[in-house]
Amino acid sequence: PRPKVSGGRQVYLGVENISARCVYSGRKLWRRDFAGIGHPFTDLGDERNWERGREVYMSNIPGATYIGSPLVALEDAVYLRYDGDIHKLDPATGETVAEFTPPGRPVEEIYDDEDAGPEWGHISVQGDYLVTTSEPHLFGAQRYRDLGRTNHRGTSSRRLVVMDRHDGEVLWERDADIGFRHGAIISEGDRLFVIDGLSENALEAIVRRGEKPADTSQVMALDIGSGEELWVSDSDVFGTFLLYSAGHDILLEGGSRDLRRRLGDEPGRLVGRSGDDGEILWDRGGFTLPGAIRDDMLIPGRPGDAISLLTGETWQRAQPHTGRTSSWSYRRTYGCNTLNASNHLLLYRSGYAGYFDLEYDSGTGNFSGFRSGCTANMIAADGVLNALDYTRTCTCSYALQTSLAMVHMPGDSNIESWTRYDASRPDPERFGLNYGAPGRRVDVAGSELVWHDRSGTNHRHPSAIKDNGGGIDWVAASVRELNGTIGIGDLIDTTYTVRLHFAELDESVGAGERVFDVLIDGEEVLSGYDIVGEAGGALRAAVEEFTVDVEGGRLEVEFRGTGDSDLDPVISGIELIAEDI
Repeated sequence: PRPKVSGGRQVYLGVENISARCVYSGRKLWRRDFAGIGHPFTDLGDERNWERGREVYMSNIPGATYIGSPLVALEDAVYLRYDGDIHKLDPATGETVAEFTPPGRPVEEIYDDEDAGPEWGHISVQGDYLVTTSEPHLFGAQRYRDLGRTNHRGTSSRRLVVMDRHDGEVLWERDADIGFRHGAIISEGDRLFVIDGLSENALEAIVRRGEKPADTSQVMALDIGSGEELWVSDSDVFGTFLLYSAGHDILLEGGSRDLRRRLGDEPGRLVGRSGDDGEILWDRGGFTLPGAIRDDMLIPGRPGDAISLLTGETWQRAQPHTGRTSSWSYRRTYGCNTLNASNHLLLYRSGYAGYFDLEYDSGTGNFSGFRSGCTANMIAADGVLNALDYTRTCTCSYALQTSLAMVHMPGDSNIESWTRYDASRPDPERFGLNYGAPGRRVDVAGSELVWHDRSGTNHRHPSAIKDNGGGIDWVAASVRELNGTIGIGDLIDTTYTVRLHFAELDESVGAGERVFDVLIDGEEVLSGYDIVGEAGGALRAAVEEFTVDVEGGRLEVEFRGTGDSDLDPVISGIELIAEDI
């Protein structure tokens, strides 16, 4: 299961224990042993071989994807589902302060087998309510590690229970007509949304065991405090996974295809339902959950096109002046996990640890040197980006196998943080072109422009720039040498502020040795321009600003060497801001 972050603590599961660390120092705060707590999520044979020092390939165990995570971490309590009971732990010490037992028959009685196995179920918290399940469907004595394309062991339960999370009082319970799939239980505010229904293979399995489930699946909204039905719909209910948008009151019903080894009968269909009455608003194929909801955009858990939460249609981004559109998506090099998300970042594996910058829509980048785990382990919470090491058995060639946390440092332009986003064109209202820098980057400490990379010829590290001349260190640190014209198209016919960024990166070049003219749309704007003379030396930048009327959606900047210099002109960056849209 993914680690949980709350109250400055990161709580995570081991094979036989649960632990917590401080998110600001990495210090271990406590550890509690619970024998077998992590068995459904790992391969015990591989674990033993790894402990003996052998190399292992730890196969992807779907585990928490379908069974559900057994823990909830809050600032004032940690709740752990263990062998049918719920342990309430002190978040500061890990000590058990209370134990709650949900009502229902134990698995030994249900299956008439004292070795039927540990009893797992859904667990979540909403406000003062603890939501859980009991009487799980175990489908015989199959091992959790065999949970492949046909094994639905522990993925659903017969009984839904809501308790007071403080004292464990059972407030209400409800028996399923078919079964409550653990991934299809979700709550918000005073409503609890659930599906009473199972996927095709799971349904066949319980029928083979002699049970007689209802003929029709249902999705419903229940009052979380009383269990009262607010609405029930049996209109084409098929899902095994639910998401909900409180901002738009839309309930998403679909299938879960998390990880590489997934259950074979997960639906590839997705519908949006009204949270108010369950009516279907839209219906589409080709999209599976989980996903991340950001306002009215639904971003897929694995790379692909986002869709509109309101219509189910592929999310389109439009160029404001042409009306041309393209789908919004994110990409990565390779990786086995499903994303975590925050308001500003998507976090996933892209070779190393990868991220997508949502705030500036600037694309996929990497935190190089360490990798994200097959379980998504990077979590943006409590002011830091937490990256608890989830790669202990990994033998991939990554330099740093460690846990760490990072903080946001937008004011330090020497931090190299580049992204790539092939699908996105420059926004004609405001953008920059950097010549020779390694990729796409946002000037988060200044203009907040997205800078797009163009080919260059000479590079230095930004820390070499002694004075950026009112520009940007990393833009000044790369240049393109040329004696010719740069054409910039796809612009708006309006007035632009054009800022040209220059720097001399060759410390042997002195004043008067690189001199050139600059023309914009044929009009000379700089005559006999001497970067070293203007900036006061090499490795010092200069920025020149002009106002230009663009016609025909195109602008041309010409760099013309003069007879006074044997060196070609150079340019570090061009910044364009439309003044009158």
